[in-house]
Amino acid sequence: MKYILLVLSFILISSGCHSPASFNSTSTQTLASSKKLRAVEIYTATHTLKAWMPIQPGAEKLRVYIEGDGKAWLKRGVPSSDPTPVSRLVHSLMLEDSYSDIAYLGRPCQYIMTTFCDKSVWTFGRYDSSSLASTNEALDYLKKKGGYRKLELIGYSGGATLALLSAAQRDDVISIRTVAGNLDPFFTNQFHKVSPMPSALNPLDFQNKLRVIPQIHFYGSKDPIIPFQISKHYLKSLASSECISIVRVEGATHSQGWNREWSTLIAINATCDRNKKGSSK
Repeated sequence: MKYILLVLSFILISSGCHSPASFNSTSTQTLASSKKLRAVEIYTATHTLKAWMPIQPGAEKLRVYIEGDGKAWLKRGVPSSDPTPVSRLVHSLMLEDSYSDIAYLGRPCQYIMTTFCDKSVWTFGRYDSSSLASTNEALDYLKKKGGYRKLELIGYSGGATLALLSAAQRDDVISIRTVAGNLDPFFTNQFHKVSPMPSALNPLDFQNKLRVIPQIHFYGSKDPIIPFQISKHYLKSLASSECISIVRVEGATHSQGWNREWSTLIAINATCDRNKKGSSK
């Protein structure tokens, strides 16, 4: 089990150190124009997913950022009427990523409401088999449309769950990175003493496939939603941890303190240490 302590300075300097702005059309346009992305609507069997992908694909590998749960709840026990994210954190991270071919993938019912959308989709059903199928269909679309051979997945918050679940069902994912990621919905809900999600799929049920995929899981030292205990539990539950790294980002919360350090974080290689044998427990 690899733990990396990344002590990062959080002195507020210049415009790069403000917290993520509210999500709006201007922030979307900034991302699209800066990274030369085009908006697409991906029709799957159940949902239509919003995505942004390279206008001119040029690499063999596509790096896909999967959005978090968005505005799933107004407060505990009260679901929102629209799960579209109000924070532009994922877009902010993408703006700090120098890799040429990156894409953004929204979650079911974010940005686009269809007849299949009801509140159960973005609350208790957000990690179920239907959401997973839509995510994988969207990844297939992005890969085929750009002529890519391999994928790197980056999931934020609940998007980490879908990144892990998707990777477990594919043979084209070469690495997974998560940011404040919900790595085990069952344990996370127990930890916070909130209602279980009976239809949610658990990445740990697919550990035989996941344990051989290089992964880096970033967590914020001041994140009360996804604290260190979530990553620790995920690691301890794996039979082997040779491909798993945990990176502590000092001072980061669940939604702040990430974008100004992302260029450093994304440069950390996701690798497997084959010298590590046996259980991480």
